[in-house]
Amino acid sequence: MNTNQTIADLREIQESLGLPDGDFARTVKLGYSGSSWGKMKSGTFSGNAEKALRVLRQALAVYRSGGAVEVKNGIVVLPHVQAALDAVQVSRVASDEHRLVVVSGDPGSGKSETARLINAECGGIYMHARPSWAGSYLRSLEDIARALGLAGDMRSTGQAEAAVISALGRSPTLLVIDEANHFSRELINMLKAVINETRCSIVLLTIPGHLARMSATHSEESRQLLRRAVAIIHIPPVSTGDILAIAAGLYPDVAIGTSAPAVAAAANRLHRMDTVRRIFDEADQGEEDLRHASERVEKSLRPVATR
Repeated sequence: MNTNQTIADLREIQESLGLPDGDFARTVKLGYSGSSWGKMKSGTFSGNAEKALRVLRQALAVYRSGGAVEVKNGIVVLPHVQAALDAVQVSRVASDEHRLVVVSGDPGSGKSETARLINAECGGIYMHARPSWAGSYLRSLEDIARALGLAGDMRSTGQAEAAVISALGRSPTLLVIDEANHFSRELINMLKAVINETRCSIVLLTIPGHLARMSATHSEESRQLLRRAVAIIHIPPVSTGDILAIAAGLYPDVAIGTSAPAVAAAANRLHRMDTVRRIFDEADQGEEDLRHASERVEKSLRPVATR
């Protein structure tokens, strides 16, 4: 097994910690004994070299990310994702009206993945808001009713409101509404009624510009809705730690080396987490240097509007 950058990086960490092989292997959770680690450093390891490198790369990424990396349903549980999951749990046991969670992030930042994970972990009902909701309150009610499994045409908004409230009153659940963009005044008031009159919790996922626009257009209704929030979570820019966690959790075979800052910078210029996944996918498939994959992907993409 030849010395490579992963082993060199781990050796440097070991030297900085001043630990013997056995203690170092346990500290960074190498998954191998100290004697095996010593053989890897010396190039005399006789085991499965490919598997060993994969394990070492994952251990290195986890160590650099600051701790264990949790993956649920194929999604790395980054800090903002955990914050959203925690907020939903708090909302579901709230004894008052604080049963709303808002997740706001730029396009490509991972809102839909967060929504799907919340839905899977918390047993909710997931739906996409439609552009038509802004202009047709009845259409929004019909779509919500359909997501709840209510059959039949809704002849009036009053009938639709009563049907939805009645269904949610009988069977309180978690409503996860993705792409929550331009809500009408009537729909905002309806969501308030759901929180007030049932034991449901609601998660809204949107981009900052749409959240601000809704607050400006329907200021009083939005203020009354948002004061029911147990948390408003803003997804931050992609960090180096995020890249290391994603590498450890989803791409342990990709040699990340010192490329994490470059990948994070490219992601923040273009499409956030969507760009991260594309860079890792190309590096994984092509066995290429991650930094080169980052440069190539960035050249093929254009900035995305955040308004």
